[in-house]
Amino acid sequence: MKPNMRHVFLLSALGFLFAFYAHAEQVEPLQFIAAPETPGPREQVMIEAQGIGNFLGNADIIWSVDGKAVKRGMGERTFIFTTGALGERTSVRVTIDSETQGFFSRTFTFTPSLVNLVWEADTTVPPLYRGKALYSAGSPLKVVAFPTVYSGSSRVAPSALSYQWERGGESVPEASGLGRYGFSFSGDQLKNAETVGVDVYYGNTKAARGEITISAAEPQVLFYERDPLRGILYEKALPAAISLAGREITLKAEPFYFSSTAKNSGALAYAWMLDGNEVSGPDSASGLLTLRQSGEGRGQGELSVSLQNQNPDMFVQAAQNALQIVFGESSNTLSSFFGL
Repeated sequence: MKPNMRHVFLLSALGFLFAFYAHAEQVEPLQFIAAPETPGPREQVMIEAQGIGNFLGNADIIWSVDGKAVKRGMGERTFIFTTGALGERTSVRVTIDSETQGFFSRTFTFTPSLVNLVWEADTTVPPLYRGKALYSAGSPLKVVAFPTVYSGSSRVAPSALSYQWERGGESVPEASGLGRYGFSFSGDQLKNAETVGVDVYYGNTKAARGEITISAAEPQVLFYERDPLRGILYEKALPAAISLAGREITLKAEPFYFSSTAKNSGALAYAWMLDGNEVSGPDSASGLLTLRQSGEGRGQGELSVSLQNQNPDMFVQAAQNALQIVFGESSNTLSSFFGL
């Protein structure tokens, strides 16, 4: 018997409508947004319920914390609470009773975690320097994450966590992965700061986020005196003007916050001037210059030094300094000094 095409078409149409209806029923009419997504200890969190249409406005909504109802009302779509101490678990439950959409309930668990970011710049400072080697534009940087993440009551080992690194808002997949809590890179010499972020995951769950902005410092060059017996007197830099106690002095021009890589490769170029005239000595290219009074009398002179990083990727690293030196007993100036 030949089938009735009209019936086939109607059955097909009904099948399509049924399939569409079944798919539409799976659409979730409710979603929740928590901000921040990964709160730290003692941090305020807002949870907001969002629904399709306006059914939430007429729904009876109850918010509970650790089993105790703390907020209830018609259309109470937002709830604000404060997390507990580090690793302390807080359970938030919301129930929604809507005449049009039915009954819903959701439970959210918050266990505050932290990730601290510490940075280290590979830049020059004197031996035994008590301060921090600051970052200068273009220099190598390393950022290390120190996470404190809990699963239940147990702290998760840093090696068991996954780290997703970002630099300047852009993901860095080649530096990311399980146990990769360190991120090393060379800064951009054209930027006055570097921003680094990391998302820390335990399995597929995002546990913590950290972000840090590292400002670029200006390189400097400071003068130190070298003593014949004690070596370079790094405990105190020379002031802007000094009086020459003896007939000669050896000075060290010490670079601060230049790339250590550039220094070790000989890419730092020194240029010395005495009262506007170029001077040099056997060790002047490495930052050492000896000045000796050759005549009698009293006078003064200005010694200056400029330092330039000749690496094209770090060419913005440059510094200069000047030192006024009073010597002897006459009005002699430049003629009383020469570089050795």
